[in-house]
Amino acid sequence: MSDAAPASTSRPSSAAGPSTAPPVAAAASSSSSASAPSTKPQPAANDKKSAKELKAARRAAKVAERAPGDMSTPQRGLPAPNAAQRGGAADRSQQGSREGRRPGSSSANNPGGNARLGGSTAGLGGSNPGPGAGALASGAAGTSMAATASSSGARRGAGHDNEPSAKSIPQHPSVALFGNVSSGKPHNAHIAAQVSASFRSNIHPSILRLSSQLAQYKLIGADTRAIALLRAMADVIRDYTTPRGEMLNRDLLKTVSAQVGHLVDARAMGTSQGVAVRYLKYEISVVCADLTEDEAKEHLLERIDHFIRDRIVYASKIIRTQAGNKIKDGDVVMTFARSSVVEGTLLAAWQRGTRFEVIVVDTRPLLEGRALLSVLLAAGIPCTYGLISSVSSLMPRADILLLGTSALLANGALYSRAGTATCAMMAKEKGIPVIVCCETYKFSERVQLDSFVQNEAGNPLDLLLPSSEQNLDGGEADQDGGEANKRAAGGGLIDAAEWQASPNLAVINLLYDVTPPRFISAVASEVGLSGPESVGVILRDYKSVLYGV
Repeated sequence: MSDAAPASTSRPSSAAGPSTAPPVAAAASSSSSASAPSTKPQPAANDKKSAKELKAARRAAKVAERAPGDMSTPQRGLPAPNAAQRGGAADRSQQGSREGRRPGSSSANNPGGNARLGGSTAGLGGSNPGPGAGALASGAAGTSMAATASSSGARRGAGHDNEPSAKSIPQHPSVALFGNVSSGKPHNAHIAAQVSASFRSNIHPSILRLSSQLAQYKLIGADTRAIALLRAMADVIRDYTTPRGEMLNRDLLKTVSAQVGHLVDARAMGTSQGVAVRYLKYEISVVCADLTEDEAKEHLLERIDHFIRDRIVYASKIIRTQAGNKIKDGDVVMTFARSSVVEGTLLAAWQRGTRFEVIVVDTRPLLEGRALLSVLLAAGIPCTYGLISSVSSLMPRADILLLGTSALLANGALYSRAGTATCAMMAKEKGIPVIVCCETYKFSERVQLDSFVQNEAGNPLDLLLPSSEQNLDGGEADQDGGEANKRAAGGGLIDAAEWQASPNLAVINLLYDVTPPRFISAVASEVGLSGPESVGVILRDYKSVLYGV
């Protein structure tokens, strides 16, 4: 008992520095030199235990930072280096001091750590020192644990924390529940990928330009994105040269796959783009080996023009006739957001002499309906514009609801812009027919029951007012202030800086939703006007027409 008291009083000074110790702690905790060799073989086994404890400590530190009672404000972006490790080590040291049995990461790495922690506890209990000594002992033990955890965390996570790709779009921890929701890169990470791809010289300039437009949402709409992708691939094929000793169809497939991978990194590929890429790869794979390189490239360019002309342009013209015949004089036609097929249907019906009124329902943050509204007003069509919050008041005035779509799933469900399901369900409740205008190349073999199976998330900052102090998404400020003006016009609820300072506010910008087939009256495609249950039949019987096989 007389030896325990001096040991407990002398240990805080040795434990306070991170450079002290396994030897010092082991020597101080043992009264004979025979016990020292028995502690040397242990670190190999304790290192694995330390790794597990460090991982649990980081997880506990993140949970502690998200706690509502925590006075510190957690960072939305990349945390400071080793901040989580220090917090986790401190939590473990406090918990270990309370329980008196559970060691921290320092004691796991150091065989004498348990003895040091136990000695301090025994000293506190046996000799009953004052409060200052207890605080000094627990603080010293916590400092040693934090130092060891931070150094180990720096060694294990140094390569990950310094990567530019780790700086993702700011997200609230609760948004991580949507692990199957794809989200784009922030502006600075996308620019870094662009520069890296341009230096590697394996990404075509047309693909670089297209990926930048997709990442900034300058190209919106399934038809627009599919046509832009095929046009960019046509530029790739024109500038392609078969390497010596390679076959054109095999090497060109690798080249196209690399270009597509760069586009996917910029923004998730929709159904229309996926079908276009599948068609192009099939045409490349069946190129006749007897053709010269110039003849093969010319053949592929003709096939690309054929897909755009027959599957998109001509198909849209057929849909305009079929859906336009459902519009009568004096009708009030409601539409949601903007669809190029619906826009062409309304313009074609008006040019044929049918007189009607259009209600354009729109939603934030993209506000696509504004572009449709400007086109209709320029054609002289009387219009009414409102946000989706007023759809319950506008719907009783409508006689028909025309909708576009990003994809029509195999079970007849509609995968379209978020807010489409609300309009379709409201129309069904009021007894208003719902007609979907969709080309067959947008038909998908996928089955999706809700919008959480697969979706795409836009930048959450688009839902907020821009911060006047800094650009939180890491992008460069626009010279003309167009992006800031667009966000401000979108009417964000709070300021971005205010959202960053609030630890309990989650912001997520889902772009699509799924409309069940029971709310759809008919589907207008180039095959004909049919019900939503015919999607599976068309995919089965017209597979050669849909995919070019």
